[in-house]
Amino acid sequence: MEVNIPGFTCHRDQYSLDPDVVYLNHGSFGAVPILVQEAFRFWHRRMESNPVHFMSEIRGPAIADARRVLARFVGTRPSNLGFVNNATHGVNVVAHSLPLEPGDEVLATNQEYGATQKAVLYHCQKARAQYKIQEVPFPVQDKEDWLEVFWQGVTSRTKVIFFSHITSSTALTLPLPEICRRARQAGIVTLVDGAHAPGHIELQLDRWDVDFYTGNCHKWLSSPRGCGFLYANPRYQDILEPLIVSHGWNPVQNSESPLIDYLDWQGTQDPCAILSVPSAIQYLYDLSWHELRRKIHALASATRNQLSDLFRLQPVCPDGQGWYSQMFTARLPDGSAAKLGNRLWQDHRIIVPVMRVADHDVIRVSLKEYNSPEDADTLVRVLESELK
Repeated sequence: MEVNIPGFTCHRDQYSLDPDVVYLNHGSFGAVPILVQEAFRFWHRRMESNPVHFMSEIRGPAIADARRVLARFVGTRPSNLGFVNNATHGVNVVAHSLPLEPGDEVLATNQEYGATQKAVLYHCQKARAQYKIQEVPFPVQDKEDWLEVFWQGVTSRTKVIFFSHITSSTALTLPLPEICRRARQAGIVTLVDGAHAPGHIELQLDRWDVDFYTGNCHKWLSSPRGCGFLYANPRYQDILEPLIVSHGWNPVQNSESPLIDYLDWQGTQDPCAILSVPSAIQYLYDLSWHELRRKIHALASATRNQLSDLFRLQPVCPDGQGWYSQMFTARLPDGSAAKLGNRLWQDHRIIVPVMRVADHDVIRVSLKEYNSPEDADTLVRVLESELK
């Protein structure tokens, strides 16, 4: 059965993707629209025409402009944002700065991303604090029920809650506002790995009252790679310590934000990816971003329902409650991950991860505006031929 989404328009022509590849893994490394590639090249040519003038006079104000645009997009003030290389970099800055003491606990779910989990665990071990993993449900049903299970891991020694806004392995959007509200009431700091969220779902960082939030611009926002951000609530900015002390820090007079002092000018870094972020945001707005996300979500919902029906397996989460948007996981028959191996790519030119998560074989499907209903149909048809 073909997936049919009324009014759906595929924007494959806006990307440089190989037309012979069914690309269903935007969540890993993203893909950059042609218009944003051109913006990157514009900034690079401008820098190379006079590197000294660019780095001394143009770079700083241009980064400040990019910060203002991004701050509006994620729902905060520019002074609360600093640019980093990626979400892992941002988590490292916060983990390095947290005033943990022996016996303190950092609570995380069992679905955290490997690199960011290692960063927090590393600094917990240095402080002789405990990195505590709370097993959470998968598949899931009600978000309140999920929250109650997670909160069972909180103790009087819990100082920090570390969790993903959208998990990498299960593609679930966790109840961030509710977690942050409970944590604030309990005096617990929140550190959120938002690698998959910017450009994927709408962010309101100030409204959610999160303490630290780090996200990638190179994934769903589709900026050039090597660009992310760190948000720090003003009440905690004074605890931050730089990983690298460089030109941005002034021993005599600091700016309004430690994030700006510590992160904006760290030696001779190429700023062109950062300076392309406003173009990436404008690209989404030009495509009517909110309506576009609604249609892509409809395609995601229809596709995962087809997979559930095909293999007679319950979905990993219900529709509604905001568990997923443009990226989802669907269960496959046991043994599918081992059976498929690399065959989806080698035999069918489909890029999509298949893995085993929490005793379930799952496929994680990422859909972007360059995907079409035909891409979804191809995936369903190939999985049926390989696994039925």
